[in-house]
Amino acid sequence: MTPQINYALALRIGQTGLLPGPSCAAPEAISLVADLHRSAGSALGYVAEITGLDEACKAASQVPVAVVDRRGLVKANVQMAEVLIEGSIKDDGAPWVTRNLAGAQLGGLLAVMSARVLGQFDPFALAGRGRVVLVAPNVLRFERELGADPRDFHLWIALHEATHAAQFAAAPWLADWLKGRLAEIAQDEDEEAGGTISRLLAAARELPELFKEKGEASTPVEGLLTRRQAQLLAQVTATMSLLEGHADVIMDAVGPKVVRSIEQLRPKFDAKRVARGRLERAVRRLAGIEAKTAQYVQGASFVRAVLAEVGHEGLGAVWATEANLPSPEEMDNPAAWVARVHGA
Repeated sequence: MTPQINYALALRIGQTGLLPGPSCAAPEAISLVADLHRSAGSALGYVAEITGLDEACKAASQVPVAVVDRRGLVKANVQMAEVLIEGSIKDDGAPWVTRNLAGAQLGGLLAVMSARVLGQFDPFALAGRGRVVLVAPNVLRFERELGADPRDFHLWIALHEATHAAQFAAAPWLADWLKGRLAEIAQDEDEEAGGTISRLLAAARELPELFKEKGEASTPVEGLLTRRQAQLLAQVTATMSLLEGHADVIMDAVGPKVVRSIEQLRPKFDAKRVARGRLERAVRRLAGIEAKTAQYVQGASFVRAVLAEVGHEGLGAVWATEANLPSPEEMDNPAAWVARVHGA
């Protein structure tokens, strides 16, 4: 079977085009890696305490944690793209030019984004076991620029990824559901292979843990999709908003007893994520990042509204079955989701 994308080229371009990370002496680097592992190990206990997802967090505690550099992040995302893309479209004999162009596009995008991602959860890694990935040089750069307390910041970031691990453990059907929606988006019998791959790459950028940034509400992805594909992507995007908003709410819910400087971290962190300059905004928009702020904000607003009505136990119904996922319309109307799922 011929791969749809030249993944070796994507990896080579992605790792060659990396921006240099922050300077760091060996003892500091060793301490950073150890503390990120420690933070990841303790985060799930706090997630369980807040959400009540005890069994899911117990299962998620078996998920491996990888602390990587930017080269490792590129490799992880090329591997994730291969699992998603090759499992989503038929072998339609994409010509080598198309495969190389797609590989170059993917590699270039990952090179740009490798300096921004602090962490991600890959539910497709290791034959579906999943994997938490924390990016040490990016965490170090952010904590320095924010003037953050290292231990507070490491735990805070780990809480977000631990929440994702718990979500997928609570909803073991969710990874296959996401992969299935991506396959549906990719299916279009009237398209040539190149068009399918371009649309699939665009849709893949919208999956939950590929890139961790925030931005504005519109994205070039929309213009690449048919009406049917846009409807499918809207449901995926609503689910992404739920996942990311839930993780944001939980990482802030631990309070100052756990993360002492949390009240200073959130406003500083959000301000840091605001794009500055036309070039940066253009790059972020091209990469599909500008859609993320609206998604995170919408997701957190939905989660807070549901929690106010039915608490964490009521919100937990969302992990039971795909039928309980909020629709795009319900993301803007949490009361409608509560009424549909809980009959309230």
